[in-house]
Amino acid sequence: MLKYLKILSWLLLTFGVVGFITVFLGLKPGIGSTSAALGLMGFQVMLASAILYGFKLHNRGKVSSRVLLYGGWALVVCLAVIGQVCINVFDINI
Repeated sequence: MLKYLKILSWLLLTFGVVGFITVFLGLKPGIGSTSAALGLMGFQVMLASAILYGFKLHNRGKVSSRVLLYGGWALVVCLAVIGQVCINVFDINI
């Protein structure tokens, strides 16, 4: 499961950075407002970076694999919930 978490966190980081840049440069999101999309992409980048930093700490022996596994997946679920709330609540076009 750690292997899948690492792959998912790299995908989240990549899509978060690319999505943030494209929305920042003027591409309008199809759902929600531009400011909500920028905030969500920024949050996604920070979350993916935190998970990848957890892998670095795991390789150094400072974080156990169980903490990384449960904490990482909990952060991914948190991102999904917060993302859906932001899309549904901030559905105004600014």
